[in-house]
Amino acid sequence: MKPHPLFKNRSIPATRTLGEFTLKALSINDLERDFSAVVDSAADIKAANPGSSWPEGLTKEKNLIDLAWHQREFEARRSFAWVIEDIVGEYLGCLYIYPSIAGEKSADVVWWWRTGAVVSDESFRKQLLEWIAGGEWPRLIYNLQDD
Repeated sequence: MKPHPLFKNRSIPATRTLGEFTLKALSINDLERDFSAVVDSAADIKAANPGSSWPEGLTKEKNLIDLAWHQREFEARRSFAWVIEDIVGEYLGCLYIYPSIAGEKSADVVWWWRTGAVVSDESFRKQLLEWIAGGEWPRLIYNLQDD
């Protein structure tokens, strides 16, 4: 798998602190807690993503395949997925950044919160925007989920 051309020579961190949040690259090692979080939050995830059927029908085996794919794409610098944790390591949700494949200089940025997680979406969004606007990321149009 080839890296996205704009990320070919960039190192995107596997771990990053954003204020009170910690991002850790999503991997197969997260299977148990990811599957639990997704299943527990399925109704909220579907409600936040009209038209999407995910995670309907998700099994642990299918989730493992998804996690392996996210891990491989991150390693190849094609797209990026992180677990969002609080300062004590509690699984709060996931963040995904998908640079456009079609050659446009844009990326879709989406995240979801585990049902019952006590978080400030506004604070997370602010910290995320500051990070993306810093120098680590290429100059792209970042389409955040609420835009």
